[in-house]
Amino acid sequence: MATESDIISSREYMSPTDLANNKTELAGHNSKSTEDLLNDFFLTRNQTLAMLENLEEEIIFKSSLHPRLKTPMRTMALFLFVAEHDDHHLARITAIEKRLRNSG
Repeated sequence: MATESDIISSREYMSPTDLANNKTELAGHNSKSTEDLLNDFFLTRNQTLAMLENLEEEIIFKSSLHPRLKTPMRTMALFLFVAEHDDHHLARITAIEKRLRNSG
């Protein structure tokens, strides 16, 4: 998966996305409780926010090529994409929890 380190370290191309979701499977996320998933999620998100707070302007405007689109992606654009992706997961978790509560 593309990361800010790809851009910060001036890699020409960002790492390709793992469409098979291997990291999810290896981490055992599907067997974790919702509470543990949310705790892990917020821990990671807070670490990302802390890193963002310390980025210098020069780093924010650096870019690497998106591996599939072959267009430059800046650090800030990547973080916006990650934030939207996180929101998608939070919405799915909320919908699943609501469905489970209503079925029990």
